[in-house]
Amino acid sequence: MGSKYKLVVVCGVLGIMMLAGRALAFQPLIPATTPSASSFVSPGHWEIVSRTEYYNIPEENLKGDIGPAYLLYLVSLAGFHTDTFGIAVGPDDDVRFTTDGGQSWTKAASELHCRHGLEIVDERVAWHCGNGGTRLSTNGGQSWQTVAPSRCPFLSFLDAQTGWSASPSSLQATTDGGTSWNAISLPPGTQRIAAIALRTADDGYVLDTTGALFVTTTGGLSWEVHSLGLKAGEQLIAGAASGPYAVMRFLDAQNGMVVFALPDRDRTVWFAITRDGGQSWQRAEILELLDQSYYYHLFLSRDGRLLTATDSFLNGENISILLRYQEP
Repeated sequence: MGSKYKLVVVCGVLGIMMLAGRALAFQPLIPATTPSASSFVSPGHWEIVSRTEYYNIPEENLKGDIGPAYLLYLVSLAGFHTDTFGIAVGPDDDVRFTTDGGQSWTKAASELHCRHGLEIVDERVAWHCGNGGTRLSTNGGQSWQTVAPSRCPFLSFLDAQTGWSASPSSLQATTDGGTSWNAISLPPGTQRIAAIALRTADDGYVLDTTGALFVTTTGGLSWEVHSLGLKAGEQLIAGAASGPYAVMRFLDAQNGMVVFALPDRDRTVWFAITRDGGQSWQRAEILELLDQSYYYHLFLSRDGRLLTATDSFLNGENISILLRYQEP
């Protein structure tokens, strides 16, 4: 099925985008499983679970008004917590959830603007941010509460009360569900932020665009620094109004994973695993995403096993690819 749509969306610096049609809106590719592990084994690999093509989802599977601004269902960032439960955010605060792996999406009432950041704690608690503010859901995305504005697009939360938010140049924390945000001083020498991760109320991680990894065990009062070990000339992309291009999770004080896009001609996406708290990393390319998109917006589930790579409508295709990490 081939068709093209032209639309105009006012969302920061968005302009006229074009979407190219595809054959299926949702294609499950491998059986659903629920792996559990407290450590990463490398080298592993990624397998595609499903592919969601938002512009080909049948109208009857989109529950809730699409809105008059664009007349199509557009997504800038999506994240799957499990094979079946996920949340997608987009322009004009079009925030929806799925419980069937992306075959259908339900929208809650909303009133803010474009969404750029997303965090899913579990199947009840989730956060998103963007132009106009930050929102919290405690019922799986069915409804959202507006809290005090936070930094964006980076979000990392432990629950409905405690978490971090960040922009490329600043870091904040809340312990009261976003009623207030307290600035956290970044370590000297920190460049633009590419990803954050909060593991406990005191243990957190900041990754900058040079690949420097800053680790705190004191809630940001003190830091130690490690390195992702980027190659000469490589640099991560600092997410901003568009969304995150790098994501990071730590399962415990030793085991962590970073997934990141690089601005190169091959359009590569990489993942790196540490088993010593970030002092050393093993790195490999995600071949399933090679040379398919200019830049994917990325979301990594809390257990580091599910990666959602979204080719935003800004790039013209508007799909999400869900991948599962497989041990060797």
